[in-house]
Amino acid sequence: MLRMRWRAMAGLSTALFAVSLFQSEQAASAQAVAAYSLVVSGPGEPSIALYAEERGQGAPVVLLHGLGGSTYSWRFIAPVLARNHRVIAIDLKGFGRSSKVFDTAYSAADQARLIANFLVRRRLTNVTLIGHSFGGQVAMLTTLEFNRREPRRIRNLALLDVPALPQPLTPVVAFMQQPLLPYALFTAVPPPVMTRLALASSPLQRLQRPYNEADVAAYSRPLWNAAARHAYVQTARQIVPEGLDSIVRHYPSIRQRTLLVWCTQDQVVPLATGTSLLRMLPNARLEQLDGCNHAPNDEAPQALAAALARFLDRSTP
Repeated sequence: MLRMRWRAMAGLSTALFAVSLFQSEQAASAQAVAAYSLVVSGPGEPSIALYAEERGQGAPVVLLHGLGGSTYSWRFIAPVLARNHRVIAIDLKGFGRSSKVFDTAYSAADQARLIANFLVRRRLTNVTLIGHSFGGQVAMLTTLEFNRREPRRIRNLALLDVPALPQPLTPVVAFMQQPLLPYALFTAVPPPVMTRLALASSPLQRLQRPYNEADVAAYSRPLWNAAARHAYVQTARQIVPEGLDSIVRHYPSIRQRTLLVWCTQDQVVPLATGTSLLRMLPNARLEQLDGCNHAPNDEAPQALAAALARFLDRSTP
């Protein structure tokens, strides 16, 4: 497998393709969106209502957001992919409009059990899972679980800037490990202010699409809920999966077609993680995106939509 880089001609082709996709985004956005909540649970666990937004027809594509995200994180991507696919964006437990519970079951493994139950309840097969950051962890664990019992359930994977390998804790995650300080900070600082600080951590001068006040409002709205703030803290505290070394040893068993997408300027999960995964996953390829930090769905949506659309189109029988 060769690491894929965008060269001059490939970059021009991609740019033209992205423009053509987004010229039709307005029409795609007019598609009917079915919003619903589905009650799911892991084995022996309490029921959780997962909020989802579904649009389009065709092979199912399931979108899983990262820490602090929601279905809103896919606002630019879902309409484009829904032109040829059935796209389902899900709010993970504790985020967006899904159930928020004062417990500690917020690890990637906990979320993967709920997502697996969601896929079974919705009778989804031949699924493409697309996960960003923490959502990518959830996608990988969901795939590993189904590969043990229903190997045809997950057909493809797309992993965006996923912290899938050991690495030093980021300053934010390290701060969230403190016993009381994160809760005190969330209580003292209004959610919009916290959100602006978080979004400002991206190198805005290099972004293809800077954040705006609508983004601040959408990302901060759930954090007015105390249980949502608890979910954020608990997820950050468990962002390193328990038994990570053992999980990593199972990565080569993921034989699904896998697209790895990494921002070249990622300051949260290094590009080296993407190149290492490329060597570990038997059927993977890597695309690197310039002009973004850690959230290509927000920061470089045109380039990301183009990469995902190409990947999905190539997987269509």
